[in-house]
Amino acid sequence: MKIDPVKITVLLILLLSFLLSIPPAGAIYSYEGIPFAPDAQGTFRGEVYIDGGHGLSFSPYSQEFDVPEGTLRWAHLYIGIWGGTENYEGWVRPEFNGQRLEQMQLAGVNDENEDVYCAGNGVYWVSYDISNITKTGENIVEIFTSSGEPGNRLDGRVYGAVLAAACEDSKAPIVSYQLLSGNINLHGNGWSGNTANVNDREDVYFSSGKALSSIEAAKLSVVYLTGSKDLPDYLEFNGEMPGVSPEYLSESYGGKARDVANEVSFDACGNEGFSSSYFDIEHFDVLDYLQASNSGPRNSVSFLRGLDLDGDGEISIQEGEDYLHPVLAALVLTSDSTASLLPDLYPEMKISKQELVDEKMAEISFTINNPGGICEENCTVSFRIDGSEVLTFPVLMEASGVYMSTFSWPAVEGEHLLELSVDPEAEIKELEKENNACTLNVSVRSKPELSVSLGEPVKLEAQEETASASLICLSFLSLFGARRKKPILLLLLAVLMIAAFSGCVEETRTAEKTAYSIPITLINSGEASALDFDVNLYLDGKSVTVLNIPELAGHASIENEIRVNALKGEHTLSVKVDEHNDIIESDEDNNEFEKCCDFN
Repeated sequence: MKIDPVKITVLLILLLSFLLSIPPAGAIYSYEGIPFAPDAQGTFRGEVYIDGGHGLSFSPYSQEFDVPEGTLRWAHLYIGIWGGTENYEGWVRPEFNGQRLEQMQLAGVNDENEDVYCAGNGVYWVSYDISNITKTGENIVEIFTSSGEPGNRLDGRVYGAVLAAACEDSKAPIVSYQLLSGNINLHGNGWSGNTANVNDREDVYFSSGKALSSIEAAKLSVVYLTGSKDLPDYLEFNGEMPGVSPEYLSESYGGKARDVANEVSFDACGNEGFSSSYFDIEHFDVLDYLQASNSGPRNSVSFLRGLDLDGDGEISIQEGEDYLHPVLAALVLTSDSTASLLPDLYPEMKISKQELVDEKMAEISFTINNPGGICEENCTVSFRIDGSEVLTFPVLMEASGVYMSTFSWPAVEGEHLLELSVDPEAEIKELEKENNACTLNVSVRSKPELSVSLGEPVKLEAQEETASASLICLSFLSLFGARRKKPILLLLLAVLMIAAFSGCVEETRTAEKTAYSIPITLINSGEASALDFDVNLYLDGKSVTVLNIPELAGHASIENEIRVNALKGEHTLSVKVDEHNDIIESDEDNNEFEKCCDFN
């Protein structure tokens, strides 16, 4: 059988690119925040432990945890840190049960670490997988930051530490859970009032509980950073507000005001709780608010910065928080069901539109989910393009029920159907097999194709550059010296200078420069956008200005005016777009334009 050599090449490239791939791309800094995504999920007999504290304090920062009995299946440590601003950099290094963990760099706007979520004005949410060193009973973490180091500018105070863990117990009821983390910056117009937009609400969705035939208990756990007492905020679960209004707000707006993130943890349901500066962790009983769909429970939690209770069209400073960062949400459902606990694997994949450019190694992110029974074995993943299988690879699922990674695909211009399937040979016995594949219809665009041209210079104004001012200054200095009985030569010098301006001596030649506007036209005849490139303008071979273009969409053009100062006469103008070839184009040879112009 003859094999198409093109397909062999594609197969080799795909295999190589996958082998070189790394775990999912980093969490790039975002002022608005990093969306919530699953960190752990599944169904088992036992308990999901979520606890922490204790409020903003300096490093070293200690927090104890009391993990329940059972077989520990996974554990994640979360740490909230205040950076001071998003422009300060530093580090955090925890020690858990005496074992030093990785020192994470806190890079603010430059952050790309997958385990570091930085948002807003430098609020960090950092995670560690500590499954191998967590134990039942007492655990302790000590957190160190770069605060106090010579040259360090990071604030480095710790908001709090949270431990989440799954403890299996064969005699316990079944729990089905989903734990999500992120770092959302809910904010108004800012303390200065200059923030261009507001972010008042974040909705987060859960898909746990599909395998349960009955549900006896439902607990929602949430964690916030930066919340302030006396500034209302709200939490909704499926449109309902669990918890109670605090006493200090009971009279506000007819008893409708709430303050979940009030710097007192575990008080939102009426308990006393404990003080926790700028940190809040809460548990809610939401059994009465659960809802189900044909494909199983589909529940949501909404974090609200405030509410417009006086009806004036905006959330005033008395009606909501200035800044609020929800960072964790978990829904745990408990059942007395005796059903067998089978895995339920299903894939998800996504690809950025910016990646879909002809001949670009497009990065595809994918997640293998398992909200069903614990599965800790290898399974096969298959990747198809337009119906043809081009890659298979093994994936080792873990007890946390979430496997995330990336691989690259050498994109080819045109319309394509991408398909990712898990366990295509049905070797793993599952709760459901119909959801083992996902598809994406993608359109791969042609590469950008930049070209540039210049119009005729247009005169704006004249700027004289002469030696007149210096001569006048010298003449006055000479006269001043003569009045002080200085030598007669100074007086003669002054007379000559004054005579020059009165026409007795040949007039100083004036070098006149004129300001001109140079019309410039940029065209992108390709389909893909060209992002963040420079346009360099040269006058007689000398660079006179650089224009940065953040984006030029495909099949689009822009016109601009560049101002230059030049002597009258003939000059050579040249312009170069993307001079260093940072943009991959169909044709790199048409990025320059040169013309001789008469500057009159």
